[in-house]
Amino acid sequence: MLPETKTPTEELKSMLIDIKDGQGKGHEELSKLKKEFDELLKSHNDQKAAVDLLRKASLEYRKTQKVELRAGQFVSEGCAKHLGALLVINGVLQKKMSGSHAEKLLAKAAEELQIEVKTALTSSDIPLPVNYASEIVELFWKFGQARQFGTVYPLTANSTKLPKTTTSPAFGIIGQSATVTEKSPQFAWATFAPQKIGGLVRIPSEIDSDSLVALGNFLARYIGREGARFEDNVFFNAANSGAYTGYTGLLKAADTAGKVLQLATTNTHPSDITVANVRAIRALIDSAALGTSAYYMHPSMEVLLSSFNSSTYTPYQPMGPNGPTFEGFPIKWVGVMPVYTTSATINAYQIAFGDLSYWYFGERGGLDVQTSNEVFFATDEIGVRALERFDVQALNDSAVAVLKLAAS
Repeated sequence: MLPETKTPTEELKSMLIDIKDGQGKGHEELSKLKKEFDELLKSHNDQKAAVDLLRKASLEYRKTQKVELRAGQFVSEGCAKHLGALLVINGVLQKKMSGSHAEKLLAKAAEELQIEVKTALTSSDIPLPVNYASEIVELFWKFGQARQFGTVYPLTANSTKLPKTTTSPAFGIIGQSATVTEKSPQFAWATFAPQKIGGLVRIPSEIDSDSLVALGNFLARYIGREGARFEDNVFFNAANSGAYTGYTGLLKAADTAGKVLQLATTNTHPSDITVANVRAIRALIDSAALGTSAYYMHPSMEVLLSSFNSSTYTPYQPMGPNGPTFEGFPIKWVGVMPVYTTSATINAYQIAFGDLSYWYFGERGGLDVQTSNEVFFATDEIGVRALERFDVQALNDSAVAVLKLAAS
């Protein structure tokens, strides 16, 4: 007799009965399939956990690295994303950004800040990390000259005093068995009283969903440029008046200390300055600072310096291994100092000479960057506030001299 055969329907019915009863070929196949699925799911979960751990470690490593910036360079991608994310979070909280477009930005911002988007947040909940703030301060170094040429000193209190020598009695010959006379240097105090400076940056609420990095870099560079410009104006030009009340920069301080060469009456134009004048201000500073001194002036003064050169005498050398020089002394270009012009500019401090390392840039705390929940409601814009505290003081009144144009 032929073996009994089953139709496909009968075979499937038999397998289902075996599975229900927990026995037979059908049950074995299902158990095997379930086991393979469980192993695959476990492998997937293990890989996902490893990727998440690696991503987190990568983010933490990136945030702890000090980024060296070249002049004109952007901050790191991590810093730029963090700044952009702060702005997006604040815009959503203020309901100035909404819709699917804002949801995409919010998702990216939440991912960057590693937060839950449903969590109630304020701008104070997400401060700018210290390492990212230092990247923006690094732009201050690149865009400005105050931090480059002066000595940056961290202030640990709202009022800090550092000693500076005012007079120093000289040693001399002492006769045999004679009394050794006491030498008592006289000290004064340079008092640092850092003031708060900064401003608000307006950002439109219409932000492209792929612009976190570009927006963050714009904010960082804007804060860096404006902060550096103000620092430089304080460091060089402040005269305890107007926008710089409470600050006295090195040009005015050198004048007050008597380290100034003012041109004779009618010599009110930068073009009236002679080689002898530029040379003479070197004699006004202490000889101990002469070897480390340099000239400081606006880049446009190159017109005047070039006019001093002749076929037989070339005091100005525009190029060299260490930059331009005048009679062998380095020249440092300072963008905030008075420009060269053929018009009269009475009492302008046109040139400085000396060692600026004796001028201290006292910095209190770090840079504080936060978003604002209050301003720009009427214009549908988002505000970003950047604040810092600093002061500038001289620890040697004889280390810098200035050349000043005539008063009339």
